[in-house]
Amino acid sequence: MELVILGSSAATPIRERNLSAIGLRYRGDLILFDCGEDTQRRFIEAGLKLNKSLIICITHFHADHIIGLPGLLFRFALIERNASLRIFGPRNLFLYLYLHKKILGLRTDYNLIIYEIDHENNQLIQYHGLESEPPIDKIDIENGVIFEKNRYFLKYALMKHSITTYGYAFVEKPRYGKFHPERAQDLGIPESNLWKTLQTGKSIKYQGRIINPIKEGIVDNERPGRKITYSGDTAPCQSLIELGKDSDLLIHESTFAKKLSDIANEKLHSTSVDAAHDAVKMNAKKLILTHISARYQEEAQKLLEEARAIFPNTFLAQDLMTIKIE
Repeated sequence: MELVILGSSAATPIRERNLSAIGLRYRGDLILFDCGEDTQRRFIEAGLKLNKSLIICITHFHADHIIGLPGLLFRFALIERNASLRIFGPRNLFLYLYLHKKILGLRTDYNLIIYEIDHENNQLIQYHGLESEPPIDKIDIENGVIFEKNRYFLKYALMKHSITTYGYAFVEKPRYGKFHPERAQDLGIPESNLWKTLQTGKSIKYQGRIINPIKEGIVDNERPGRKITYSGDTAPCQSLIELGKDSDLLIHESTFAKKLSDIANEKLHSTSVDAAHDAVKMNAKKLILTHISARYQEEAQKLLEEARAIFPNTFLAQDLMTIKIE
């Protein structure tokens, strides 16, 4: 699992920082949190493939978080993409993209599903591509989970910002315990499909006896899954703490330094100190500061120092930085 910072600036891009976009690579999937201006170029620079399974989670409709989405979709049409694409975001996400189709000729010939999060009614409103008007389905949301696969699921929560904004969490399901092939060999179990079953922690019947892989020491106990939380734009709020509880990695907006906390409060953003306090409250293991105001072009280190005084395992996002999540 690997995090790729594609954009880490707030409001306006600067030479070193594009606008908000964070990629998470997990097995064959790519999950993209927000899609700021020129994300398609950052895809190329980061070595991300344009034709692979992709999920995009848009936090809100401020331009610095979504204006790169139409360009990325245009690019997908040009390369004749055929991999699946799912996009999640607030209400009117479909309308935003539909207008690009009607006015600018946006084509989405690939397998595209759009999900609008209807927080008030606790539902997902599903559209198939840009053709399905009205929506094709409404799906009830349970426990904040908006998407699930065999190895992970995605959750959302409402943040505290000037417009409807969501934070997201990637939650890996418990992982299989470590497999010890030498122990299986000691028990005379040949390398075969039986090993595949044992690796999942399930018992097998072999030569008339039931073999429990955990009791026999063939497989260790399940390991907890990893959790990545992305705040979007937000002032400190309890819903973020609950969403990110026990995160292995918290990616938190840090628009302002502590000195400008009054402005942060007024605009419903967070300071670097707010981010550090949130990391402590949710028992996170690592904190990444992002969404850095352009006023800190030469002084971004100040944000890092303020946060580390409270939460030492803090790092400052840099565009094209990659972070392996062990």
